[in-house]
Amino acid sequence: MRASIYASAALALTLAVGVQAQTVLDFESGDLDDWMVVDEAPGNLGDAGPSSWEVRGSALGLDGNALFQGSNIWGSPGDTMLMGTFLVYTGEEYIDFILEIDVAAGDNDAMGLVWAYTDTDQHYRVNIINDGWPSPPLDGNSGPMAIMHKRISDDDPWYDLIEVAHPPDYSNYPENGERMHWTLEVSQGQFTFTNDNADAADPVVLEGEDTDYQSGFIGIQLYAQQSEFDNVTIVSTYPVDPNGKVATSWGALREAR
Repeated sequence: MRASIYASAALALTLAVGVQAQTVLDFESGDLDDWMVVDEAPGNLGDAGPSSWEVRGSALGLDGNALFQGSNIWGSPGDTMLMGTFLVYTGEEYIDFILEIDVAAGDNDAMGLVWAYTDTDQHYRVNIINDGWPSPPLDGNSGPMAIMHKRISDDDPWYDLIEVAHPPDYSNYPENGERMHWTLEVSQGQFTFTNDNADAADPVVLEGEDTDYQSGFIGIQLYAQQSEFDNVTIVSTYPVDPNGKVATSWGALREAR
């Protein structure tokens, strides 16, 4: 009887680990259902915006309709930290996942992704920039760069730096409509961001880790950047039980094992 129970438990775990849910968002419907626009508070910005997110026929070489943000919204007021506007996908909260997205930059300022987002004061982010900002940098880092942060507050210093494996050179960050393909993989507090630019010899990979925030929404963050996004694919890689319910934490999953 005990062996049978163990075998059933092993089968359930195997089924759980193998379940993956995929979401594809291509903006061909022309709407932004399940997307939420969030601009930083005006007191946190140097140029208060507002942002201007919309779906339009791509003007930067992406496929069909694309998501576009056309304002120059940026911050902080002293230009010490990359901040601006978010577009957050609220259709589902994620724990572990793989996100892929096609990107075309219309400027050389900062653009990136956020995850484990619950509000402006709690999330992780990755940003890339090919300009010499922030200046002066609050965290000691100015562009060109690829960088990861953990948001800790809606007040100065706003973000904590996440120690990462930085690429040695980021001069391949495109502008003027050159295209990129981004991949972000989050697995039990391990973060891997890959920027694959067809005009660069090799993809740029950035890795970091932190376990303070385990779940939340996924989104895009921009600083003084006018850019397009398309073909968003999100695959949830976090195990679910055979009834389709997601475990509440990595700790709960380890305990179940």
